[in-house]
Amino acid sequence: MKIIDRYMAKGFLAPFSWCMILFIVMAIIIDIFSFIDDIIKFKIPITSLAAFYVYYTPTIFLQVAPMAALLSSIYLLSNLNKNSEITAMKSSGISLWRILTPLLILGLLISSVVFVVNDKVNPIASRTANYIRREELESRKVKEAKQRVLKNVAVYGIGNRIIFARNYDTEKRTLEDIIIHEQDIAENLTSKITAQRGAWNGGGWTFYKVIVYKIDNAGRILAEPKFHEEKIISLKERPSDFENLEWRADYMSYNELKGYIKNFQNAGTKLIKNLLVDLHYKIAFPFITLIIIMIGAPYAIVNTRGGVLLGIGMSIAIGLLYYASMAIFLAFGRAGILPPFLSAWLGNILFAGWGIYLINKRT
Repeated sequence: MKIIDRYMAKGFLAPFSWCMILFIVMAIIIDIFSFIDDIIKFKIPITSLAAFYVYYTPTIFLQVAPMAALLSSIYLLSNLNKNSEITAMKSSGISLWRILTPLLILGLLISSVVFVVNDKVNPIASRTANYIRREELESRKVKEAKQRVLKNVAVYGIGNRIIFARNYDTEKRTLEDIIIHEQDIAENLTSKITAQRGAWNGGGWTFYKVIVYKIDNAGRILAEPKFHEEKIISLKERPSDFENLEWRADYMSYNELKGYIKNFQNAGTKLIKNLLVDLHYKIAFPFITLIIIMIGAPYAIVNTRGGVLLGIGMSIAIGLLYYASMAIFLAFGRAGILPPFLSAWLGNILFAGWGIYLINKRT
């Protein structure tokens, strides 16, 4: 590694580390103060709070890492520019791309860490944090009224079952438009059950207007489907399992979500589109850190009067615009306006192109 590379890396990593620590601590403090009254009133144990925020930290890390990388890049490059070090490097025949190479490599490394945390660590940590919040924090206070009707509810059932319902009424404890996939140990579909409605009777589920399909390993329907006006199906899942929504995309790794989509490919186009957007976004999301450095760097080295402050302001504004654009494109994908792959990647493609253009322009 050349001296310039070590110099740039050291100048970036120090402020990045401090930004990460500061942002994580601030996020925890703000979250604590949002329900400090309940902590005191219901005497929530410090151990429960500490456990919750330990498992919640990976989520905060994923949220703040791109902005910490942006601010660290701006801080480093603005200081170099203010001391004319960028000018000296260019005068020595070093291109701007070469100057920024250490930052781009670090951005790629951070993106890799973000992907690993998002795919391997955060699903487990998020589920645990959600459980602690629900069972140990919220159970000690008067819970707010729950949303009565939940849409597109799905759970992994005990006994190799996957259960999907278009609607779940939390007050009546009834399911509507139900699909149940039963699988063998090798995850081959063995039967498909559809029902118009299901009701919890206090000890189990009773389903109405039920059709049972037997499926072979090739996915073909065996014999005639059986119709039942009313049928009791011995599901182990209770109403609380449908209310907890543990199937959320951020609770699953990329492979788990991919398999989940495969199992529910006949459940409904709207649900599948939403899940496909989430699937593609799991790959697109980590690249935000790298791309946001590419965008911010050119604005941090402007040489006009008041350039440092202007560059910092422009970099932060563009970073916020980047986040807003990603949210809009994802919303378009979930609404069916954009294909799932394009909605997840369009923001990255546009802003990466913008960053490359700006760097070439400053070279």
